[in-house]
Amino acid sequence: MSSDKIGVGIIGASGWGKMAHIPALQALSEFEIIAVCTTRQKSAEEIAQSFGINHFYTNPYDLVANPDVDLVVITVKVPDHNELVRAALDAGKHVYCEWPLALNTAEASDIFRLATAKGVRHITGLQARANPAINYVKDLLSEDYLGKVLSINVSYSMPGFPTKGSTIDQAHAYLLDKKNGADQLTITTGHLLDGITYSMGSPFTKISASLETQYKEISVMETGEVIQANAPDYVAINGVLKSGALLSGQIRNSKIAGLSIEIIGAKGEISMKSKDGLMFQWDAFNLQAVLGENQAFQSLIVPSHYYYINPQEVNPISYNIAQLYTQFANDLRKNTYTTPDFQTGCRLHYLLDQIIKSAETGTVQYLTVEE
Repeated sequence: MSSDKIGVGIIGASGWGKMAHIPALQALSEFEIIAVCTTRQKSAEEIAQSFGINHFYTNPYDLVANPDVDLVVITVKVPDHNELVRAALDAGKHVYCEWPLALNTAEASDIFRLATAKGVRHITGLQARANPAINYVKDLLSEDYLGKVLSINVSYSMPGFPTKGSTIDQAHAYLLDKKNGADQLTITTGHLLDGITYSMGSPFTKISASLETQYKEISVMETGEVIQANAPDYVAINGVLKSGALLSGQIRNSKIAGLSIEIIGAKGEISMKSKDGLMFQWDAFNLQAVLGENQAFQSLIVPSHYYYINPQEVNPISYNIAQLYTQFANDLRKNTYTTPDFQTGCRLHYLLDQIIKSAETGTVQYLTVEE
């Protein structure tokens, strides 16, 4: 753009783009949404008019070609990520691609190599890394608040993903087929494990897992059609981080939302519990800590400097995305690289590969850790 603002074009603006990205971007003075793209003319025009956006398209390649678009945001279904990311990179644009980055590690690695060759900035939408609570916990751990971290225990219940009981709405039926790359493992568990390894400052070196599909026959609400599901809706993980900390986690469907993370160290314990009843990557968390034996938990208040913007200015599911965009704008301004990029996405895809392999073979997987 000719102005000081970063011009943004959003591909997939009628779903997650409209719900989360548009509110996040419009809360930030560093950005201006130049254009939106959906598959239908009517929805594209309505979204543009509703949010005061000047350009709307049904052809994503027209959006990519708009000279005022500096950053292309990809918020469509995972199978379409590869083609659209490549188009944006070939046009010399910065790219923000939602997680999962691609259908598999090989595809993710290919687009990472292309992004590197093009010399543009790239973001993988792992917004938990911008969560104030998670960054506060990360800093406490790095400052030896708990001493050596011994274990991390996770209990994670999801009432609405991918089904509510044995039904699903038509728009989300694609989540039931694992070939589409969007399910309880890739989305729910992927965001969770990335946030944990980020806050611990330590990757996995060993992992074992169990993946199950407990709801095998799902009825589509609008049509009554019964779909055979093969994507996992239950994930159990045991692992060891490079630091030596042990992790035990269970991610499952449930009637009631719940998320509890216990970080146990030599000096005490930090408890992270869901504050908003949202997914890990969205939730603000209630933090408590206890140091020493037979002491009571005390609340931990996240210091104000972790908040780039006022939480009251944007809805809860958009907040960490707004934080991530702010981090990206700061990176551009300062020529730093703190935002999760396509390499971050590739590493997470590799971790999920090892989880799948462990579940399929019933064996422990040992991971290669990059220095």
